[in-house]
Amino acid sequence: MGFRLGSTLVLALMPLGVLSVVQTQSAQNEMVASTLEGVAGASLKAVQEQIDLINDARISARVMAAALSITLSEHGSCSDRAKAVNDGLPSAALVAYLPMSGLMSCSSTGAVHDFGTSAHFRTAISRPEPMVMYNPHGEVSDTAVVAVTHPVFDRQGAQTGIVSISLPYFSVAPQAYADPVALWQPVYLATIRGDGTLLIGSDPGRDLASALPPGVTAASLAERAGKPALLEDEGASRILSVTSVARDLYLLSIWQRESAGILSPASWVAPYLLPVLTWLAALVAASFASSHLVVRHVRALSRSMSDYMATRSRIMVPDITDAPAEIQRLHAVYEQLIRTIEHEEAELQNLIVDKDVLLREVNHRNGNSLQIIASVMRMYRRESRDDEVRAILDGLINRVIALSSTHSSLYSMTGRRDVPMDEILAGVVRRLKEIHGVALGVARKHFDPVRMPVEAAVPLAMALAEIIGCHFHARSVASEGVDISFREKDGEICLKVEGPIVPEFLPETLSGIAALPRRMLLQFAAQLRGKVAIRSADNRSAVEVTFPHIAV
Repeated sequence: MGFRLGSTLVLALMPLGVLSVVQTQSAQNEMVASTLEGVAGASLKAVQEQIDLINDARISARVMAAALSITLSEHGSCSDRAKAVNDGLPSAALVAYLPMSGLMSCSSTGAVHDFGTSAHFRTAISRPEPMVMYNPHGEVSDTAVVAVTHPVFDRQGAQTGIVSISLPYFSVAPQAYADPVALWQPVYLATIRGDGTLLIGSDPGRDLASALPPGVTAASLAERAGKPALLEDEGASRILSVTSVARDLYLLSIWQRESAGILSPASWVAPYLLPVLTWLAALVAASFASSHLVVRHVRALSRSMSDYMATRSRIMVPDITDAPAEIQRLHAVYEQLIRTIEHEEAELQNLIVDKDVLLREVNHRNGNSLQIIASVMRMYRRESRDDEVRAILDGLINRVIALSSTHSSLYSMTGRRDVPMDEILAGVVRRLKEIHGVALGVARKHFDPVRMPVEAAVPLAMALAEIIGCHFHARSVASEGVDISFREKDGEICLKVEGPIVPEFLPETLSGIAALPRRMLLQFAAQLRGKVAIRSADNRSAVEVTFPHIAV
């Protein structure tokens, strides 16, 4: 129940979960954009001093070029002008005027040098426009310099040379940038040209291609200037930033996040963490609420019902007053049902007692009736002088006495669905011995304790009465005796009586009064779904009644 309620809440909160995922992804995108801007700003801040210096040098070069147009035409001192500019720009390594021939004789240091064969000089004079160039090995300073050049024209507008201000180029290291998730550190810095040529790298033993993320080439770095990008490489996030320092001079910086756990806002789990936690909380709350408010009361009520069905003992349901009204009503109906069942069971028990009393009375009356019938037949026997009639009455009396004995045994076992057949058969034998006056030890009994349904008792007792009644009439029974056995084996029951040979069980006895016991025995066996076998040998006959064990 708790899971079903929780699932319902999860489905109800699905739109909120989708909205939270979208908002979290939007917040992540905004955070990435902010981080890229911050990293680009950190890179720009690192080279800002160099850029400011280059801008100052460009202004100074333009002013000096304009001043030299007049100074040279008036044959003024060029070196003094160069020294004055160098005093105003103390960071400059060299301020000089280079004529079109390339022979430098006007400089702030007073040095003389021929730049006629220099490729940078040829580039600077190839186009009459201001330029900023990077030279990894300055020919005068022998260090990495950024050359800021400006053309010089005479009064007629012809170019007479260029003003060159050499600025020392120093390596920079941007400061770490912290976003709301982690601390970004620059792990690789390099100065490159527009064509991707590496000038200076923070790791001299590493080439530029191995430092770049997959899919990024050195030739495409200039196109990425001012466009920082977040790149994913084998589960690690890196930022690639290219900052323009001067014309054909760029600063490359690769940033890596210091730490970003799986639960951080920048991880792939973050968009789903809030809805998942919300759904889990909904499941826990629904499970607790359903268990505390409903399930525990239903379980207690179920245990009480189960115990009542198993042991008929009523167990009070705890805290039923705290249960919801619906469960309290269910409990009230359950209590009413129990009271109804107990009342009806008490009435049924009274009816059963009354029935037993009636059955005992009926059985008692039936037993008396059988005794009366036997007494009437004895009276007729005593009055009769016909031996054949007396024999018929003796057989009838024996059968009625056997039926009465069986009835008395069943009467003493009222209420049972199965009865011990060994006790009932022993009672029949004992009663017939009393009637015929057979001495003790004549009938030898071997009975297995077998229980059978009540309805099988009468035909089996009557079959035994027919057999031993015939044997007890024989004159030789006192000397030869009768062996009676009642056995069960392999699901079959066998009643066997061995005694002296009597006319009733001879093969040739097929008609007349003497054949009646055999026919009656076959009828009783048929009622038990059994069969009868009669054998004679050595002046002894054996009668067997075999039938399957009837389960209760």
